[in-house]
Amino acid sequence: MNRTFFHLLPLCLMSALLVGGCAATKKAEEAQGLPARESVQESGQLVYEGEITSVSERAKSISIVVGKGDAAKVMMVKFDGKTKGMSSVAKGRAAKVFYEMRGDKDAYATEVQLKLAKLPEGITEIRTAELAQLIKDNAALMVYDSRPKARYDQAHLPGAISLPLPKLEERQAAALPKDKNTPLVFYCGGITCPLSPASAAIAKKLGYTNIRVYNEGEPEWTTALLPTYSTKDFILNGNVVVIDLRPSQKALAGRIKGAYSVPYESLEDKLGDVARNAPLVLYGDREVFEVVKELRGDGFSSVTLVEGGYEGWVKSGGAIEKGPIFATEIKWVRKLGKGEVSVADFRKAVSGEDKDVVVIDARTKEEVAELGIFRNTVNIPLDEIPARMNELPKDKKIYVHCSTGARADMAYNELINAGYNAKFLLLNIQDAECDCEIIRP
Repeated sequence: MNRTFFHLLPLCLMSALLVGGCAATKKAEEAQGLPARESVQESGQLVYEGEITSVSERAKSISIVVGKGDAAKVMMVKFDGKTKGMSSVAKGRAAKVFYEMRGDKDAYATEVQLKLAKLPEGITEIRTAELAQLIKDNAALMVYDSRPKARYDQAHLPGAISLPLPKLEERQAAALPKDKNTPLVFYCGGITCPLSPASAAIAKKLGYTNIRVYNEGEPEWTTALLPTYSTKDFILNGNVVVIDLRPSQKALAGRIKGAYSVPYESLEDKLGDVARNAPLVLYGDREVFEVVKELRGDGFSSVTLVEGGYEGWVKSGGAIEKGPIFATEIKWVRKLGKGEVSVADFRKAVSGEDKDVVVIDARTKEEVAELGIFRNTVNIPLDEIPARMNELPKDKKIYVHCSTGARADMAYNELINAGYNAKFLLLNIQDAECDCEIIRP
């Protein structure tokens, strides 16, 4: 996930009158010491266009990345009960965020419009329930994942074939079945993702006659608690936790290399201290689909399966190991993304061991009053950070946290843009891994 910085300058692209209005807004923002805002105007309205990177219901804020590559910038906009279109807003969706400036200081979203991927003419949509039933019935159809292969490797629909759009563009009919009457289904990252509609358009142009698009895509499939699968390469080389749910004697006789043996009955105890953002890959003899549902319901954000279970793994030539199992406690360390601070370094800061850090709690005052605050921490709610930056030293590191990481990520972007040496904690602070001392109110 590419994160850049928060930047605030409207680019006035309308008439001279509108330019004057934008210049006035810019002047007011500069007078407040705020960074300039980059946006465009559409029908006289300010608008950001890009991909939603995070949404915080508690802070009533949306972050959206606009632009591409080195020019990409992350913007933050507040919303309230009057903002239209919030029911469909979600991380990863392409959108237009129309906003207005209030008090020459805060940007408030007036409406959020998703940039829905448009199906090619003559191509129909297939919904989650119908596709799930066809897959369950082993219907004769080809399901293609149009996303980049790395996304497919981590989690794909049962029986799906990886066919990224660039590969289809390159290989054309050679990448598809010879029989042009074969039922084809293309999917990608959800209702705003253009990759599967574009793939369907190519197939149609090539003369295929039975094409449908699963426009809801992998996000909706996962939300519906339906099973997804990981590839052999991701299981062996990814930063994952592989769990063998079979009885321990079967695991002793043979198991996927690196897998933890955790029989069904002990799963709850073994996963108690595992971070909820750890990617889990499961296999077992029975009830494995139900375990996927339970774990997703328990807050684990990435739970997938081994295609064909242990037998399928062996048949595919996957590496196995036998004999005594020495690793009994599940250990997983998240590989940090851009701007993230490790839990170990965060602990040093809040314990007072690292005195070269200022830790900011971006939760609301009400949350802090109810749940307490870490030691050596300053509470500055996310919506107050722009106005209170002058309280922060630029000669020290700044670590930001909230309850799960969403607001901390937003605050991080603001601080980076203002020239601070900032990082953020992307972790649910209720996870056992985050065991820093809390001062109760």
